Amino acid sequence: MKRTYSKVQFFPIPKSDISSPLSNEFDQSFVSNLENFHKLQGSSRISADDLFKILDASMVSQKMGMNIAMDAINPTTCSESDWRFINYFLDSTMLLLDACNNIQVRLKSIKNCLDSIPIGLHCLEGEHEPSKAVLQQAATTLESGRFKDKQFCAKMDKSLSWMRTFGKRLNVRTQAYQDNRDNVTSKVYKALSSSWAMSILAIQVLRSATTIRSLTNTGVQNLKVEPQTMLLNEPNNKTKKKSNKTASMEELVGTDLAAQTLLKLISSWQKDGNSSLRRMAVKAVAGELRRKKQVLEKILPLLEEKTEMFYQQIVAIRINMFGLLRNAHKEEVFEMLKHSSYEEIQMDANHAQDQRDAARVEVQTKVSTRSKSLTRVRPPLYINFNQN
Repeated sequence: MKRTYSKVQFFPIPKSDISSPLSNEFDQSFVSNLENFHKLQGSSRISADDLFKILDASMVSQKMGMNIAMDAINPTTCSESDWRFINYFLDSTMLLLDACNNIQVRLKSIKNCLDSIPIGLHCLEGEHEPSKAVLQQAATTLESGRFKDKQFCAKMDKSLSWMRTFGKRLNVRTQAYQDNRDNVTSKVYKALSSSWAMSILAIQVLRSATTIRSLTNTGVQNLKVEPQTMLLNEPNNKTKKKSNKTASMEELVGTDLAAQTLLKLISSWQKDGNSSLRRMAVKAVAGELRRKKQVLEKILPLLEEKTEMFYQQIVAIRINMFGLLRNAHKEEVFEMLKHSSYEEIQMDANHAQDQRDAARVEVQTKVSTRSKSLTRVRPPLYINFNQN
Protein backbone atom coordinates (compact mmCIF):
# COMPACT_ATOMS: atom_id res chain seq x y z
CA MET A 1 0.00 0.00 0.00
CA LYS A 2 1.35 3.39 -0.95
CA ARG A 3 1.92 5.71 1.98
CA THR A 4 0.92 9.34 1.78
CA TYR A 5 2.02 12.18 4.03
CA SER A 6 1.12 15.80 4.41
CA LYS A 7 3.08 18.31 2.40
CA VAL A 8 6.37 19.33 3.98
CA GLN A 9 6.31 22.86 5.37
CA PHE A 10 9.62 24.66 5.68
CA PHE A 11 10.83 27.30 8.09
CA PRO A 12 11.14 30.86 6.80
CA ILE A 13 14.56 30.72 5.17
CA PRO A 14 17.15 33.51 5.64
CA LYS A 15 18.99 35.07 2.72
CA SER A 16 21.10 32.70 0.71
CA ASP A 17 24.32 34.52 1.64
CA ILE A 18 25.61 32.45 4.54
CA SER A 19 27.88 35.31 5.62
CA SER A 20 24.90 37.66 6.00
CA PRO A 21 24.31 39.63 9.25
CA LEU A 22 21.97 36.83 10.32
CA SER A 23 24.97 34.56 10.75
CA ASN A 24 26.76 37.14 12.91
CA GLU A 25 23.58 37.66 14.91
CA PHE A 26 23.41 33.92 15.53
CA ASP A 27 27.03 33.80 16.74
CA GLN A 28 26.41 36.67 19.17
CA SER A 29 23.17 35.13 20.42
CA PHE A 30 24.86 31.76 20.82
CA VAL A 31 27.70 33.06 22.99
CA SER A 32 25.34 35.27 25.03
CA ASN A 33 23.02 32.37 25.81
CA LEU A 34 25.89 30.17 26.95
CA GLU A 35 27.30 32.90 29.18
CA ASN A 36 23.87 33.41 30.77
CA PHE A 37 23.56 29.68 31.36
CA HIS A 38 26.95 29.42 33.05
CA LYS A 39 26.07 32.35 35.29
CA LEU A 40 23.25 30.17 36.60
CA GLN A 41 25.85 27.67 37.76
CA GLY A 42 27.01 30.21 40.34
CA SER A 43 23.71 29.98 42.22
CA SER A 44 21.30 27.30 43.32
CA ARG A 45 18.08 28.96 42.15
CA ILE A 46 16.60 30.53 39.04
CA SER A 47 13.32 32.42 38.91
CA ALA A 48 10.65 31.29 36.48
CA ASP A 49 10.99 34.57 34.56
CA ASP A 50 14.73 34.06 34.05
CA LEU A 51 14.12 30.44 33.10
CA PHE A 52 11.64 31.45 30.41
CA LYS A 53 13.99 34.11 29.04
CA ILE A 54 16.96 31.80 28.57
CA LEU A 55 14.71 29.03 27.24
CA ASP A 56 13.13 31.37 24.67
CA ALA A 57 16.53 32.70 23.63
CA SER A 58 17.99 29.22 23.18
CA MET A 59 15.00 28.14 21.08
CA VAL A 60 15.34 31.19 18.84
CA SER A 61 19.08 30.59 18.42
CA GLN A 62 18.53 26.91 17.69
CA LYS A 63 15.98 27.67 14.99
CA MET A 64 18.18 30.39 13.52
CA GLY A 65 21.14 28.02 13.31
CA MET A 66 19.05 25.35 11.58
CA ASN A 67 17.77 27.87 9.05
CA ILE A 68 21.32 28.95 8.27
CA ALA A 69 22.49 25.35 7.89
CA MET A 70 19.58 24.30 5.70
CA ASP A 71 19.89 27.35 3.49
CA ALA A 72 23.57 26.52 2.94
CA ILE A 73 23.13 22.81 2.20
CA ASN A 74 23.51 22.25 -1.53
CA PRO A 75 23.03 18.89 -3.26
CA THR A 76 25.80 19.77 -5.72
CA THR A 77 28.44 20.55 -3.09
CA CYS A 78 27.68 18.10 -0.26
CA SER A 79 29.55 14.82 -0.47
CA GLU A 80 28.10 11.39 0.22
CA SER A 81 29.77 11.54 3.63
CA ASP A 82 28.07 14.87 4.32
CA TRP A 83 24.67 13.44 3.44
CA ARG A 84 25.28 10.49 5.73
CA PHE A 85 26.06 12.83 8.59
CA ILE A 86 23.03 15.02 7.88
CA ASN A 87 20.93 11.89 8.11
CA TYR A 88 22.74 11.01 11.35
CA PHE A 89 21.82 14.46 12.67
CA LEU A 90 18.20 13.77 11.78
CA ASP A 91 18.29 10.46 13.66
CA SER A 92 19.79 12.13 16.72
CA THR A 93 16.92 14.59 17.06
CA MET A 94 14.96 11.64 18.50
CA LEU A 95 17.02 12.20 21.66
CA LEU A 96 15.56 15.70 21.93
CA LEU A 97 12.01 14.46 21.48
CA ASP A 98 12.53 11.78 24.12
CA ALA A 99 13.97 14.34 26.56
CA CYS A 100 10.97 16.64 26.01
CA ASN A 101 8.62 13.77 26.78
CA ASN A 102 10.52 12.96 29.99
CA ILE A 103 10.27 16.60 31.06
CA GLN A 104 6.53 16.62 30.37
CA VAL A 105 6.12 13.51 32.52
CA ARG A 106 8.19 15.19 35.25
CA LEU A 107 5.89 18.24 35.18
CA LYS A 108 2.87 15.96 35.59
CA SER A 109 4.60 14.35 38.57
CA ILE A 110 5.13 17.78 40.14
CA LYS A 111 1.43 18.50 39.63
CA ASN A 112 0.56 15.29 41.45
CA CYS A 113 2.78 16.36 44.35
CA LEU A 114 0.97 19.71 44.51
CA ASP A 115 -2.38 17.93 44.57
CA SER A 116 -1.37 16.07 47.74
CA ILE A 117 -0.51 19.27 49.64
CA PRO A 118 -4.13 20.42 50.31
CA ILE A 119 -4.90 17.00 51.78
CA GLY A 120 -2.07 17.37 54.29
CA LEU A 121 -3.04 20.97 55.10
CA HIS A 122 -6.68 20.02 55.60
CA CYS A 123 -5.64 17.61 58.36
CA LEU A 124 -4.11 20.52 60.31
CA GLU A 125 -7.09 22.88 60.04
CA GLY A 126 -9.71 23.33 62.75
CA GLU A 127 -10.18 24.88 66.14
CA HIS A 128 -9.08 21.89 68.19
CA GLU A 129 -5.65 20.41 68.55
CA PRO A 130 -5.09 17.60 66.03
CA SER A 131 -4.67 14.13 67.45
CA LYS A 132 -1.58 12.02 66.90
CA ALA A 133 -3.46 10.01 64.27
CA VAL A 134 -4.29 13.19 62.35
CA LEU A 135 -0.71 14.42 62.62
CA GLN A 136 0.51 11.07 61.34
CA GLN A 137 -1.88 11.30 58.39
CA ALA A 138 -0.69 14.82 57.57
CA ALA A 139 2.96 13.75 57.81
CA THR A 140 2.36 10.71 55.60
CA THR A 141 0.60 12.84 52.98
CA LEU A 142 3.35 15.45 52.87
CA GLU A 143 6.04 12.78 52.74
CA SER A 144 4.32 11.08 49.79
CA GLY A 145 4.32 14.39 47.92
CA ARG A 146 8.10 14.82 47.82
CA PHE A 147 9.26 16.66 44.70
CA LYS A 148 12.53 14.77 44.32
CA ASP A 149 12.67 12.22 41.51
CA LYS A 150 15.92 10.29 41.21
CA GLN A 151 14.64 8.23 38.30
CA PHE A 152 13.92 11.37 36.28
CA CYS A 153 17.41 12.69 37.01
CA ALA A 154 18.98 9.41 35.90
CA LYS A 155 17.00 9.39 32.63
CA MET A 156 17.84 12.99 31.82
CA ASP A 157 21.52 12.56 32.69
CA LYS A 158 21.69 9.61 30.31
CA SER A 159 19.93 11.56 27.55
CA LEU A 160 22.23 14.55 28.01
CA SER A 161 25.25 12.25 27.91
CA TRP A 162 24.11 10.84 24.55
CA MET A 163 23.45 14.36 23.27
CA ARG A 164 26.96 15.46 24.24
CA THR A 165 28.44 12.38 22.57
CA PHE A 166 26.78 13.30 19.29
CA GLY A 167 27.74 16.94 19.81
CA LYS A 168 31.40 15.97 20.10
CA ARG A 169 31.20 14.04 16.84
CA LEU A 170 29.59 17.05 15.23
CA ASN A 171 32.38 19.26 16.55
CA VAL A 172 34.98 16.93 15.05
CA ARG A 173 33.32 17.45 11.68
CA THR A 174 33.20 21.20 12.22
CA GLN A 175 36.89 21.42 13.14
CA ALA A 176 37.85 19.30 10.14
CA TYR A 177 36.45 21.97 7.81
CA GLN A 178 37.21 25.10 9.85
CA ASP A 179 40.44 25.95 7.98
CA ASN A 180 38.45 26.79 4.85
CA ARG A 181 36.10 29.50 6.12
CA ASP A 182 34.69 30.18 2.64
CA ASN A 183 33.65 26.58 2.20
CA VAL A 184 29.88 26.05 2.32
CA THR A 185 30.27 22.69 4.07
CA SER A 186 32.28 24.35 6.84
CA LYS A 187 29.47 26.81 7.52
CA VAL A 188 26.86 24.06 7.43
CA TYR A 189 28.64 22.06 10.13
CA LYS A 190 29.32 25.16 12.23
CA ALA A 191 25.62 26.08 12.16
CA LEU A 192 24.53 22.51 12.92
CA SER A 193 27.02 22.25 15.79
CA SER A 194 25.96 25.53 17.35
CA SER A 195 22.27 24.73 16.90
CA TRP A 196 22.78 21.36 18.58
CA ALA A 197 24.51 23.04 21.52
CA MET A 198 21.48 25.33 21.84
CA SER A 199 19.26 22.24 21.98
CA ILE A 200 21.39 20.83 24.80
CA LEU A 201 21.16 24.20 26.55
CA ALA A 202 17.35 24.17 26.44
CA ILE A 203 17.13 20.57 27.68
CA GLN A 204 19.72 21.12 30.42
CA VAL A 205 17.96 24.25 31.69
CA LEU A 206 14.62 22.41 31.79
CA ARG A 207 16.18 19.42 33.51
CA SER A 208 17.87 21.56 36.15
CA ALA A 209 14.87 23.80 36.74
CA THR A 210 12.53 20.87 37.43
CA THR A 211 14.96 19.16 39.81
CA ILE A 212 15.42 19.91 43.51
CA ARG A 213 19.03 20.92 44.03
CA SER A 214 21.27 21.53 47.00
CA LEU A 215 21.36 25.13 48.25
CA THR A 216 25.16 25.16 48.23
CA ASN A 217 26.71 27.67 45.83
CA THR A 218 29.15 26.37 43.27
CA GLY A 219 32.00 28.02 41.49
CA VAL A 220 31.89 29.15 37.89
CA GLN A 221 34.64 28.05 35.59
CA ASN A 222 36.39 30.44 33.22
CA LEU A 223 34.42 30.88 30.01
CA LYS A 224 37.47 31.35 27.76
CA VAL A 225 36.84 28.23 25.72
CA GLU A 226 35.32 27.48 22.35
CA PRO A 227 31.56 28.22 22.63
CA GLN A 228 30.59 25.09 20.70
CA THR A 229 32.30 22.86 23.29
CA MET A 230 31.02 24.55 26.46
CA LEU A 231 27.98 22.31 26.81
CA LEU A 232 29.46 19.16 25.31
CA ASN A 233 32.14 18.27 27.85
CA GLU A 234 31.24 15.59 30.36
CA PRO A 235 32.41 16.47 33.90
CA ASN A 236 35.03 14.14 35.30
CA ASN A 237 34.48 12.19 38.50
CA LYS A 238 36.24 14.78 40.69
CA THR A 239 34.14 17.75 39.56
CA LYS A 240 30.90 16.05 38.52
CA LYS A 241 29.00 16.75 41.74
CA LYS A 242 29.85 20.44 41.73
CA SER A 243 29.40 21.11 38.03
CA ASN A 244 26.04 19.34 37.97
CA LYS A 245 24.53 21.64 40.59
CA THR A 246 23.01 24.15 38.21
CA ALA A 247 20.04 26.26 39.20
CA SER A 248 16.71 24.80 40.23
CA MET A 249 13.52 26.77 39.71
CA GLU A 250 13.09 29.11 42.65
CA GLU A 251 9.35 28.55 42.98
CA LEU A 252 9.77 24.76 43.05
CA VAL A 253 12.55 24.90 45.65
CA GLY A 254 10.52 27.31 47.80
CA THR A 255 7.47 25.05 47.76
CA ASP A 256 9.54 21.98 48.60
CA LEU A 257 11.35 23.81 51.41
CA ALA A 258 8.06 24.95 52.96
CA ALA A 259 6.66 21.42 52.74
CA GLN A 260 9.72 19.90 54.39
CA THR A 261 9.73 22.56 57.13
CA LEU A 262 6.11 21.80 57.89
CA LEU A 263 6.88 18.08 57.91
CA LYS A 264 9.65 18.60 60.50
CA LEU A 265 7.35 20.69 62.70
CA ILE A 266 4.70 17.98 62.58
CA SER A 267 7.27 15.33 63.45
CA SER A 268 8.49 17.30 66.48
CA TRP A 269 4.88 17.93 67.50
CA GLN A 270 4.23 14.18 67.53
CA LYS A 271 7.27 13.58 69.75
CA ASP A 272 7.03 16.48 72.21
CA GLY A 273 3.27 16.89 72.51
CA ASN A 274 1.13 20.04 72.44
CA SER A 275 2.66 23.50 72.37
CA SER A 276 0.95 26.79 71.58
CA LEU A 277 4.18 28.13 70.06
CA ARG A 278 4.52 25.08 67.84
CA ARG A 279 0.86 25.41 66.87
CA MET A 280 1.48 28.99 65.74
CA ALA A 281 4.56 27.94 63.79
CA VAL A 282 2.66 25.18 62.02
CA LYS A 283 -0.10 27.61 61.03
CA ALA A 284 2.43 30.13 59.71
CA VAL A 285 4.36 27.57 57.67
CA ALA A 286 1.13 25.99 56.39
CA GLY A 287 0.01 29.40 55.15
CA GLU A 288 3.35 29.96 53.44
CA LEU A 289 3.16 26.52 51.82
CA ARG A 290 -0.31 27.29 50.51
CA ARG A 291 0.93 30.55 48.94
CA LYS A 292 3.99 28.85 47.41
CA LYS A 293 1.77 26.14 45.99
CA GLN A 294 -0.52 28.67 44.32
CA VAL A 295 2.43 30.45 42.70
CA LEU A 296 3.90 27.21 41.39
CA GLU A 297 0.51 26.10 40.04
CA LYS A 298 0.40 29.24 37.89
CA ILE A 299 3.91 28.64 36.54
CA LEU A 300 3.62 24.96 35.61
CA PRO A 301 1.18 25.48 32.68
CA LEU A 302 3.55 28.07 31.21
CA LEU A 303 6.47 25.70 31.60
CA GLU A 304 4.46 22.93 29.94
CA GLU A 305 3.67 25.31 27.09
CA LYS A 306 7.35 26.21 26.62
CA THR A 307 8.33 22.54 26.61
CA GLU A 308 5.60 21.79 24.07
CA MET A 309 6.81 24.66 21.88
CA PHE A 310 10.33 23.27 21.96
CA TYR A 311 8.99 19.81 21.13
CA GLN A 312 7.03 21.15 18.16
CA GLN A 313 10.10 23.05 16.96
CA ILE A 314 12.11 19.81 16.92
CA VAL A 315 9.29 18.13 15.01
CA ALA A 316 9.33 20.97 12.47
CA ILE A 317 13.11 20.61 12.10
CA ARG A 318 12.71 16.90 11.42
CA ILE A 319 10.00 17.50 8.82
CA ASN A 320 12.17 20.18 7.23
CA MET A 321 15.17 17.84 7.04
CA PHE A 322 13.05 15.00 5.68
CA GLY A 323 11.90 17.33 2.93
CA LEU A 324 15.47 18.39 2.23
CA LEU A 325 16.58 14.78 1.86
CA ARG A 326 13.55 14.01 -0.27
CA ASN A 327 14.16 16.85 -2.72
CA ALA A 328 17.94 16.49 -3.03
CA HIS A 329 19.61 14.89 -6.04
CA LYS A 330 21.53 12.06 -4.40
CA GLU A 331 19.15 9.21 -5.06
CA GLU A 332 21.81 6.52 -4.72
CA VAL A 333 22.63 7.74 -1.20
CA PHE A 334 18.97 7.88 -0.15
CA GLU A 335 18.27 4.39 -1.45
CA MET A 336 20.84 3.16 1.05
CA LEU A 337 19.73 5.47 3.87
CA LYS A 338 16.06 4.58 3.73
CA HIS A 339 16.79 0.90 4.39
CA SER A 340 18.98 1.53 7.43
CA SER A 341 18.64 4.81 9.27
CA TYR A 342 14.88 5.05 9.06
CA GLU A 343 14.57 1.60 10.60
CA GLU A 344 16.73 2.88 13.45
CA ILE A 345 14.46 5.90 13.80
CA GLN A 346 11.47 3.57 14.06
CA MET A 347 13.22 1.54 16.76
CA ASP A 348 14.10 4.72 18.68
CA ALA A 349 10.51 5.96 18.36
CA ASN A 350 9.12 2.68 19.70
CA HIS A 351 11.61 2.74 22.59
CA ALA A 352 10.67 6.33 23.43
CA GLN A 353 6.98 5.41 23.36
CA ASP A 354 7.60 2.51 25.76
CA GLN A 355 9.45 4.87 28.12
CA ARG A 356 6.59 7.39 28.05
CA ASP A 357 3.98 4.72 28.74
CA ALA A 358 5.94 3.30 31.67
CA ALA A 359 6.55 6.76 33.13
CA ARG A 360 2.88 7.70 32.89
CA VAL A 361 1.90 4.56 34.78
CA GLU A 362 4.53 5.28 37.41
CA VAL A 363 3.22 8.76 38.23
CA GLN A 364 -0.38 7.45 37.96
CA THR A 365 -1.56 10.01 35.41
CA LYS A 366 -4.30 9.47 32.89
CA VAL A 367 -3.58 9.51 29.18
CA SER A 368 -4.03 13.13 28.17
CA THR A 369 -5.24 14.58 24.92
CA ARG A 370 -1.69 15.85 24.40
CA SER A 371 -0.31 12.32 24.04
CA LYS A 372 -2.86 11.68 21.31
CA SER A 373 -1.96 14.91 19.53
CA LEU A 374 1.74 14.05 19.66
CA THR A 375 1.01 10.94 17.62
CA ARG A 376 -0.64 13.04 14.97
CA VAL A 377 2.15 15.61 14.69
CA ARG A 378 5.07 13.18 14.62
CA PRO A 379 7.03 13.34 11.37
CA PRO A 380 6.92 10.33 9.04
CA LEU A 381 9.41 7.67 10.05
CA TYR A 382 9.68 6.40 6.48
CA ILE A 383 9.51 8.28 3.22
CA ASN A 384 9.12 6.69 -0.19
CA PHE A 385 11.82 8.53 -2.10
CA ASN A 386 10.45 7.19 -5.39
CA GLN A 387 7.26 9.19 -5.06
CA ASN A 388 6.71 11.80 -7.70
